[in-house]
Amino acid sequence: MAQLHLKIVTPEKLIYEEDVDQVNVPSVDGELGILPHHANLMARLKSGELRIKNGSKVEVMALGGGFIQMDNNNLTVMTDLAISPEEIDEKAVEEAKKRAEQALEQKLSDEEYATTISLLEKSIAQLNVKRRHRVR
Repeated sequence: MAQLHLKIVTPEKLIYEEDVDQVNVPSVDGELGILPHHANLMARLKSGELRIKNGSKVEVMALGGGFIQMDNNNLTVMTDLAISPEEIDEKAVEEAKKRAEQALEQKLSDEEYATTISLLEKSIAQLNVKRRHRVR
């Protein structure tokens, strides 16, 4: 079966690199499903859930903003956050979400507002992934 090469990178490190069957990412224009030999593209990501399908196995990650590039069957996800549900500290993320919500009640500069919204969106994405994929 045909596969595509997936690489997920953050400013800190290479998070993931493997050949996979399918990748679903949250873009600003809606969820994108990328299959092997997808047309070349670039798209802007929004915070949300990334899903990687490889055979019968599905892996998920909370994803921050960034970009994807599909080029000759190589998908590169460039993001400021990529974290598995097991790595998410739910209590810490919940506290960060509350701080961001409180900050939004204050008068903020445009830059502070954009940063706070981004933190809030990442917190919500992490909480959603953690709670949706909690080990039972």
